[in-house]
Amino acid sequence: MNIRGIFITLLLLVLLFSACAAQGSDFDIRGEWTYTMTATDGNTYDNGSITFSGEPSQGTYHQVNVYQVEYAGDFSINGTDLVLTGDETWVGTIVDANNITGTWSHPDGASGTFTASRK
Repeated sequence: MNIRGIFITLLLLVLLFSACAAQGSDFDIRGEWTYTMTATDGNTYDNGSITFSGEPSQGTYHQVNVYQVEYAGDFSINGTDLVLTGDETWVGTIVDANNITGTWSHPDGASGTFTASRK
């Protein structure tokens, strides 16, 4: 193999690894956020703070609502997709490093949308 062939091969490998690294990067949502849950009737269902800890792609959350009621559960992230499981199920999209939007549902049938912003 000549020098030109080696150079082209190395260049292609660098491009391939760069593309793979970009696809695998997840947002790091660890830390404290404020959230608002809106019911399907348009009324505020709940609001408060939620703290994510663990690894960037999965871990646990601790939620404290405006009435100081505490909840806990697990979260997972795949790309920009976020899923929280616990007392409610939240399915959302990480819009950017500071904003998340999505839907939530409760076993009692209540559901709606949520927004969260990094503190």
